[in-house]
Parts: sequence; structure tokens; C-alpha cells
Amino acid sequence: MAGVAYSYDVNTLVGGVRFYSGDTDPTGLNKTGGDRTRTDSEILFLLVQNSNDIRAAGAELLEARAAEYSQDAAKSAQGQLRQDFTVRSSRCLEAAKALRAGVSSPLAQSALTAPFSNTALDGTPGSMDAW
Repeated sequence: MAGVAYSYDVNTLVGGVRFYSGDTDPTGLNKTGGDRTRTDSEILFLLVQNSNDIRAAGAELLEARAAEYSQDAAKSAQGQLRQDFTVRSSRCLEAAKALRAGVSSPLAQSALTAPFSNTALDGTPGSMDAW
């Protein structure tokens, strides 16, 4: 595909959207439907629509993917073999909903300055001698 850009660097806005939405497979650019990987231009469009909020843009990407999956949703059976592709759309919508919940309530930052503490819950100096 000439002119189709794909990049994945989590330190960029486009990479952040890819991370949150699971849109990280560069070989998916050649696929169709919900399985296809979005181009950098498509993700940049979603970022503009969502004020550069990577989680909101990621949720919108998942919602678009769900719409594509729902168009192709099918159940098939042949003898003992059964396949159900109808669940993919609802799982994308569930993931988008969870991601949007994070947009409306940002991650809380810990007041701790160090990841571990030797202080007991009551504030007294703790000890690990009993371990």
C-alpha cells in the first residue's frame, strides 16, 4: 500500500492510541473489516476529534472496530465444528466502555514517594523479622 503510514511508539499520541486500543499489528494494514489495523492518518483524525485524548481516541477506535465486526457477525456450523463471530463486536464495545471510564475518571496518583515502605499501617516503624 503506497502512502499508508504505520508507526508504533508509545511515547507519541498515535502510539498511545494504538496501545490503548490494541491496534498494534503492522501486518493488519492489508486486512479488511474489524481486523484491519488503522493508518496513522486515521488515528490522527480520531485524536483531533477527541482533543488529543489518547484514551478517548482509543475508545472511539474500538467502537469503530465493533461496528465493522457487527456488519460481519456470523455464526457457522459444520458437523461438530462451530464458530461464533458475533461476540467480537460486544467485546470491543466493552473494552471501549472501560477505556471511556478511565477518560472520565483519571488514574489516581499515589502520594507515596517510594514504591515500598517499612512503616506499619499505624505509622510505627515496621519490621520484617517475623517473616
